[in-house]
Amino acid sequence: MLDNTALVQSANYWFATIALIGLAFVAIWIVDLFFGALWMPNWKKRMYAGFENFVLPFGFFISLFATLGSLYYQFHLGIQPCELCWFARIFIYPQVFIFGMAWYKNDRRIFDYLMMLSVFGIIIGLYHHFLQMGYDLYKPCGTGLFVDCSVPTFVEYGFMTYPLMGVVTNALTFLTAYSAKKFQK
Repeated sequence: MLDNTALVQSANYWFATIALIGLAFVAIWIVDLFFGALWMPNWKKRMYAGFENFVLPFGFFISLFATLGSLYYQFHLGIQPCELCWFARIFIYPQVFIFGMAWYKNDRRIFDYLMMLSVFGIIIGLYHHFLQMGYDLYKPCGTGLFVDCSVPTFVEYGFMTYPLMGVVTNALTFLTAYSAKKFQK
């Protein structure tokens, strides 16, 4: 088998950098929505209303990128997911198809389903991230059948792990669906 250590390190760096940018974007978006709930000028309402036209393709490409990235790690780089990673994937993979079909049919009634999938993905991802960062929680895996969930495969920037990248993806899809639903015409 080929030694692909440099390829894995490069992929980890670039995916972690993209996730870090996404995390900053999520934080800004949450603050904007919070202050928007308190007071939202008309120009901001028009901005979010204009965003509605791009919600479905944006969500589709975010979830597609996450799906292809996880499959790239597993099948091309040979990094096997643990049990919690599989549970997190259960909630992101269907979003590609839901966003894709909704985009194709221009169906705006799907946002509740996407938000539900994202919330469960966020919960599992946060739990998994805290487990990997050393918090002594109930460890649901590490039975020898799969990769140990409590051992991080990599840590970039001192805190970015695979589970946290999943949290960022699910947060982006949640905020996309939430914003579109909140500001629908």
